[in-house]
Amino acid sequence: MYSEFATDPKVQMLPEAMQRRLVMLFCMRCGDVTVTLGDAEIAFHLRISDTDLAETKALFIAKGFIDSKWNIKNWEKRQFSSDSSAARTRAYRDRKRDKVVTSQVTNSGALDTDTDTDTEKEEEANASLSTAAPQDDESSVDGDSGDQQPARPACPHQRIVALYHEVLPELRQVRDWNETRRKLLQRRWAEEFGRQNLDWWRGYFEYIRGSDFLMGKTTGRDGRPFDCDLEWLVRPSNFAKVIEGKYENDA
Repeated sequence: MYSEFATDPKVQMLPEAMQRRLVMLFCMRCGDVTVTLGDAEIAFHLRISDTDLAETKALFIAKGFIDSKWNIKNWEKRQFSSDSSAARTRAYRDRKRDKVVTSQVTNSGALDTDTDTDTEKEEEANASLSTAAPQDDESSVDGDSGDQQPARPACPHQRIVALYHEVLPELRQVRDWNETRRKLLQRRWAEEFGRQNLDWWRGYFEYIRGSDFLMGKTTGRDGRPFDCDLEWLVRPSNFAKVIEGKYENDA
């Protein structure tokens, strides 16, 4: 289902409670449950409160596991071809067809040449599909580099700045998006495939809303509230600390 679970640092850095919720979400996706349920029903399945669900959703979006509609990102890429019911059905039909062909040879002593040729062509096509699919998966999981990787979309600076203003209006507003700031945001955008969409950035900003320290609701060692802005949030060391949960509220 998700073979990288035990080695993916984004997963292993999660608290155990969050890891359990992520596994439960994967299990729900296996049954296509997340497609039909709303937030309240998902909270019930995970056995958590609405407040915990909002925190969980923001974190999973920021980590790149889901989008804003609870869809698991890169889900199909992580499914083995053997997990497909269509593949199993096709294999069963192929075996039935082979039995019929064998019976025709036994009973008539001869096999129609055209039928044999069509069968060979179909088997060759199926074989090429079954061997090609894993290669495609391996080269494209989580945006790893490869010959088939799609071109990276350009960073939509102004739309991300607008999202920041929309989700975090209490923080310092952007007045001048200069070249230094553009480069910082561009690098964070380009570092991971999962960050190259606006849903991820909305989730990141919503996750920040849950931090009393980053929102200036608590005081630091100097006795003053922290004054956060977008440039600070996309600087590499600060960005890493945020997504690793350093500024989450104490339980």
